[in-house]
Parts: sequence; C-alpha cells; structure tokens
Amino acid sequence: MRAPLRHLFVLGRHNMGRRFAIWILLFSSVVTLFSTAFQLRLEYQRDVGEVESQLAQVQASYADSLASSLWITSAKDVRLQLQGMLRLPDLEYVEVRAEQGQVVAKLGRAGAQDTISREFPLYFTHRQRPIYIGRVRAVASLDGVQRRLRDKVVAVLVAQTIKTFLVSLFILMLFQYMFGRHLKKIAGYSDRLFRGGGGDDEQEQLAPLTLERRPGAGGDELEQMVGALNAMRVRLETSFRGLRESEYRWKFALEGSGDGLWDYHIDSGDVLYSQRWGEMLGYAEGELSSHIDTYTRLAHPDDLVRAHALLKENFSGAADRYSIEQRMLCRDGSWKWVLARGMVVAKDARGRATRMIGSHTDISARRGAEEAVQALLAQTERARADLRAANAGMEEQVRERTAQLELANKELEAFSYSVSHDLRGPLRGIDGWSLALQEDYGALLDATGRQYLERVRAESQRMGHLIDDMLQFSRLGRTALTRQRVDLTAIAGAIAARVREAEPGRAIDFILAEGLTAHGDPRLLEVMLTNLLENAAKFSAARSPARVELGRAHVVAPDSGRAVEAFFVRDNGAGFDMRYAQKLFGVFQRLHKSSEFPGTGIGLATVQRIVLRHGGSVWGEAGVDTGATFYFTLKEQPCIPAPSC
Repeated sequence: MRAPLRHLFVLGRHNMGRRFAIWILLFSSVVTLFSTAFQLRLEYQRDVGEVESQLAQVQASYADSLASSLWITSAKDVRLQLQGMLRLPDLEYVEVRAEQGQVVAKLGRAGAQDTISREFPLYFTHRQRPIYIGRVRAVASLDGVQRRLRDKVVAVLVAQTIKTFLVSLFILMLFQYMFGRHLKKIAGYSDRLFRGGGGDDEQEQLAPLTLERRPGAGGDELEQMVGALNAMRVRLETSFRGLRESEYRWKFALEGSGDGLWDYHIDSGDVLYSQRWGEMLGYAEGELSSHIDTYTRLAHPDDLVRAHALLKENFSGAADRYSIEQRMLCRDGSWKWVLARGMVVAKDARGRATRMIGSHTDISARRGAEEAVQALLAQTERARADLRAANAGMEEQVRERTAQLELANKELEAFSYSVSHDLRGPLRGIDGWSLALQEDYGALLDATGRQYLERVRAESQRMGHLIDDMLQFSRLGRTALTRQRVDLTAIAGAIAARVREAEPGRAIDFILAEGLTAHGDPRLLEVMLTNLLENAAKFSAARSPARVELGRAHVVAPDSGRAVEAFFVRDNGAGFDMRYAQKLFGVFQRLHKSSEFPGTGIGLATVQRIVLRHGGSVWGEAGVDTGATFYFTLKEQPCIPAPSC
C-alpha cells in the first residue's frame, strides 16, 4: 500500500496529477448528485405510494363496518371507528356524510399543505340488494413523508460523499500505479534520448527502456509506446553513425576536391586553416599562423574592404552566410582568385555570431576564362559596331536603289503610256486606210492584191493584240494583290461560256470539277484561267469533240520533287515535244507555227507571272499530238482558328 501512496503523493505535486484528481472528484460529485437525487425521488414516490396504499386499506377495512353503523344510525360506533382510523400513520382527517350530504361524524383537522385525499361510497346490503347510504372522505398529510425524506437526504449525501471520495482515491491510486509511474519513466527516458549535447557516446550507452510490470501485462498501449521509443533509439543511433560517416566523407570530399577549409572562432580571433588552404597559396604546413591576421595579411586590400563589410553582417547576426570572390597573395608574390564561402554555426545569447566555418575554392581558371570571354565580347561589340556602320551604308544604298527603281518604274509607266497611245495611233491608221482601200478600190485589185491587203490588216490587228498583251504582262508585276477566297469552278464556267459563244460551230466539252477554290486575287486568277482554257481550246481545234478539263490532283512537283496537291488544265489537242518544255513560259516563245495556231506568245508567260505572284509554281506535261496538261499550285492562306479552317 505504501508504494501506491508514494506514487500518489508524487503525482499530486505535478499539474497533471492535480488536474486528473480534480476532474475525477468533479465527475464523481456530479454523478453522486444525480444518483442521490434519483434515489431520493424513488424514495419519495415509494413513501407516497405507501400513503395511498394506506388510504386504500382504510376503504377495504372500514367500509362495511361504517356502512352497518350508519345504517342503524349509531353515531357513537361511527366515531369509534373514525378514532381507530386516525391512529394510522400520516392520516389527519376523516369525515362521514349521509346520502343527503350532511356530515354525520368527523375527526381530526386538515391543515397540512401537501395532502392526499380519498373518498369512497358506503353501501349497505339489504335483502341482497346494495343501498347507497353515504360517503367517507379520508385525508392523509405528506409532512411525515417529507420529514423522513429530509432525514434520508443527509444520510445519503454523507454516505455517497464518503463513497465517492474513496472510489476517486482508489481510481487515482490505480491510475498512478498502472500508468503514472510508467509515464514518468517514459518521459525521463525520452528526455535523456533527445537531450542536447549528449553526444554519440551517451546515445550508444543508453540501454533499452523497460517497465516494471507484472508478467503478462504486456501488449497494451504502454508497451507499444516503449517499443516505439526503443525503435526510435535504434534509428537515432543509426542516424548518428550515418551522420558521423557523412561528416567524414564530406571532409574527405572537400579535401579531395582541392578546397581549403577554415574554422573561425570570432571571440578569440583564432582560425584553423586546413593544410590544403595553405597549399593552395603555395605555403607549406606550419608556415601560416592560426589567426585571423593571416587572412588579413594575404587578402588583396581592395577585396578586404568588401570582405570586412560582409563579415560585419555575419558578426551582428544580420546574415548567416558569407560568400565573396577575392584575390589572395601567393608565396611567390602572385595573386590568385579564390571563392570564399562560409556560414555561421554558433551564436551567443544576443544572436551575435561566435563561430564560422567555410572553404576557399581556386577559381583562377574560371576568372581567366571570364576575362577571355569579356575580351571576346568587347571584340564582338566592336564587330557589331562595324556591322552597324556597314548596315547603315547598305541601307543608304538600298534607299538609292529604291529611288532608282521607282524612277525606272515611272519611266516604264511612261513607256507603257507611249506604247498604248503613240503606237496604237499608226496601227489604227494602217488598219483603217487598209479597210478604206479594200472597200473603195477592192474591185480594181486582183485576188493576190486583195490577199495582201487582208494580210496587212491582219498583221496590224495582230500587232494591236500583241501590244495589249505586252501592256497587260508589264502591269502584272506592279498590280497590288487583293487576296480572298476565289471559286475557280465558277470562273472557269464563265470562261467556257465565252469560248463556246465565240466559236458556236465547234464541239467543245468542258469538264469542270466541282468545288475548286483557292486563296488569291480574283481578277488575276481569272486572267490566268482565261489564258489556260483558251489555249486548251485553241490547241485542240483539230479534235471533234475537243475535250478541256479543269481539276485537282496529287502530283510530284518537278522543281522540289515533293508530292503536292495541284490544279490542272488538260486538253486532247496537239500537245508539244517535252524537249522544248523549258521554252513554254518565255515571252514570245512559241512551239507551233502562227499559221497553225494564232497567238502572240504572251499567254503562258502571263500565267507563270500570276502563279509566281501567288507563291505557287506552274509546269506542263505533254506529248506530240496526244494533248497537254498544265499544272499549277497556289499558296494557301495560313489557317487561323475559325469555323472556316
């Protein structure tokens, strides 16, 4: 018993023990109050029930005798019986009334506030027939019940309080014995396990945690907590060993990488320089003193000012890391670039740094490369300046050439105007006078003269057509493109109608594919299709019916060698020799005689220029007397996300 009491007193000195004891007492008190109130209520209801049972017993015991006394009108017997009834506990008043309601006899006084009353009729059996002769009213007081209840309240409260205190004390002692002492031991073990400054040796010497418990008590939450702490101890030991090994590897890695290490104790000014730190500057081990003055003496004066400013921030606690590229004096008098990096590893109570560690990395090669890059950048900048000057000169030349080109275009327009107006006048004169000569003096000429005269007129008209074609061809390069979606099938249908109307006596079958559309200038594309379709109809004049087809197909472009989707115009006419295909699109180049197929030799050149202006290509394929096919491609509009794409 002493051990649990000792644990109880120990628990009572701690906040958790006091809080636990208070909560147990509060809970027990609340439970006691509710249970006592419930018990007293049951006692009160039971006493009231006993009083009611007494009143019922009065009816059962005195009803017949009172009826007999009242029947014979014996008031003395009635009063004697009422006196006997009043001797019963808690009964304070009884009265008997006749059948007309008048009081025959009464005893006692009904003065209590809390009462229970009961009335019952009186019947007398006369000749085997019950006759109502009066009523009895009995009143019982509850004062006795309440007095007994008050006596019970004191006794029950005292008993329940003692019982509650003893039960709470027992529970508290049981909790302390079963849990509290073990929790205290676990807390102490955890404190030793995670105590700062314990070091590896303490962790390795710390034995596994065990609890003093009776056999067979294991497997509960306490044992699980103990198991978790012991597993944590094992993991911590493993982590400490790994950390120590990692520290060794880090040190060896830094030494192996060629970095020099330093450990600066700020208050004393002592600095531990590694062997590599001195070797980097050409000093042997032991040549340099382990003090901050060594660094101050070897650092370049210009860099030392910046270094002191950075270190001042570290000393004050404003910054924890330190990094600077600086020059250090070597033993041979040269300067070497190093990258000095460090960090604060210890501070005092005011937050000021007391210890820093860091490294020096040789960056001479990198700085040399950076200087070379800077020199190269300077050289590049000079080259750019020269290039900008050259570009300025070229831009001036471009402006001059543009001005010359604009002047040439103006002269070309003036020439075109001259051709259109100055040359057309003589041609119209030749044609007009030839027509007048033919009409007025045709009868005087023989057949040969009239034939010559017709040739003069035909050649003058042909010269006019040639001038028109040349003017149209020259304007193609200067006309601005108005790009839009163009229905090639509809344009070809209109051209076919014009061809049939111009030659009503010919049988020409135009086969036009449906839904052929392209993106381009509708006026220029109409000129292109007009030349191709009229050429196809012209060169198939010897065929009946002539067949001219417009469609689209996947073919291999001869200039790029890639498969493309191209439009084509195909006929079943005279065709041409593919050996001369390179002359097809030249100005005034013809592969047939004018007497066979009239024309100016400008049509296919016009077609090529229009196709090239639309970013496409054009080529022809044919055989002699087997028809010809001309393919052309047009650059499509870039697809913009829209319903039409």
